[in-house]
Amino acid sequence: MFEYSIQELADGMRLGRWTSRSLIEEALRRVAQRDQSGPCLNSIAEINPEALWIADGLDRELKEKGPRSLLHGLPVVVKDNICTAGMMHTTAGSAALADFYAPQDAEVVQRLKAAGAVILGKACLSEFAYWVARSRKMPSGFSSRSGQVVNPYDPELDPSGSSSGSAVAVAAELVPFSIGTETNGSLVSPARNNAVATIKPTVGLISRSGIIPISVMQDTAGPMGKSIADCAVVLDALWGRDPQDPATQACPEHFHFAQALNRGVQGLRIGVLTFEDAEQDDSENAVLSQAETFLKQQGAVLMPVSLPSGRLNNLPVLEHEFKSGINAWLGSVRGHTTIQSLDDILAYNRQHARTCLRYGQDLLESSNRHSGTLREADYLNQRLALIRQTRTEGIDRLLEEHQLDCLMTVKITGYAPIAGYPCAAICAQSPSLGTPLSLLFLGTAWSEETLIAVAQTVESRMAARIAPRFK
Repeated sequence: MFEYSIQELADGMRLGRWTSRSLIEEALRRVAQRDQSGPCLNSIAEINPEALWIADGLDRELKEKGPRSLLHGLPVVVKDNICTAGMMHTTAGSAALADFYAPQDAEVVQRLKAAGAVILGKACLSEFAYWVARSRKMPSGFSSRSGQVVNPYDPELDPSGSSSGSAVAVAAELVPFSIGTETNGSLVSPARNNAVATIKPTVGLISRSGIIPISVMQDTAGPMGKSIADCAVVLDALWGRDPQDPATQACPEHFHFAQALNRGVQGLRIGVLTFEDAEQDDSENAVLSQAETFLKQQGAVLMPVSLPSGRLNNLPVLEHEFKSGINAWLGSVRGHTTIQSLDDILAYNRQHARTCLRYGQDLLESSNRHSGTLREADYLNQRLALIRQTRTEGIDRLLEEHQLDCLMTVKITGYAPIAGYPCAAICAQSPSLGTPLSLLFLGTAWSEETLIAVAQTVESRMAARIAPRFK
């Protein structure tokens, strides 16, 4: 059933082919058969015990008033660093937060509910969005609360992180779409490895209110779906200003993401982005060549461009921002969990070392050595230098010098997340056919509609995604 698109599912609801209850029951059946047993994908951390009751109410509303949106009655899972009020925990995958019930929904959850979506459950993730340990190579998709997420195509293939559970739940067709978050590749990387699509939006397009943070400058939520069309439909429900998130105050007042799917690429100028001194293999070259051919046939102009391949080192900045962000967030929910600070998290992990310190906690510890304020000159200078590298001397420079509308690449890069700029990703080679590959489309701030139009043009011709097979 969830091999259908969101539009097809919505049409089926309208025509009475299925109900929200039947969709939720099917989702629960698939979670039981594929996630909790069988291949044991472990993508779902917790199921909403009220999901069927909510579905019944939405079915009555559909008959009496009609649908709220295309998402009316459809099940969705949200990453477990996104607050959900009620009977589900929000833990960021940390055993230290296993007692936490959020006092209110995150803004993104409120918007999903307003659109009529049913929160089926919480998706597993790399603990604290992969901000625990690096020195011992903590695997993507691992958390002390829920264990290891498994790639549905091959248990030996990295599910990638940190939105691994959100990606796997869509790839395995447990739900039609999900919500993940990204600081530095945590939407686009699991999308690639699990053959799904995603849109990492401009920071400020979607509110971060109620999302456990890493970086005030880079964090964002984003949709994950089987296609860029599904992601665009979901994005229409999520974007907008929120007084609780100052970054959203710069968000323009008008977007129509689903309408951009029909816009086409006639006359657009697209930079085919490679990275200096970074080799591309035959598969990557073939994917780029195929995409170029499709886009040219549709009237786009393609131009080769490049950026330095040197690593963008934002680690010191993220360490600084994590301590500030996590302490501020814990202060905002004081009384709803016994954990009140980063110090408490570190202490809890040490007290429960067998469960919590399998891979150490060097990132948490290094973050805690910073001041926790965002006014220090060294921090501000480092952040400004990264902005200059990724915006002024990076994406914006290429777009302006060559009069481009967007960039296309096969390499996952830190330029877009560090700049706070958008990136759309589509499946370009399914893991069932070899090394998983994505095509990425990058642009300047608020250029999501253009990226969606270009991504959909390529995706509709390539049709590269193949669903995983289960016995």
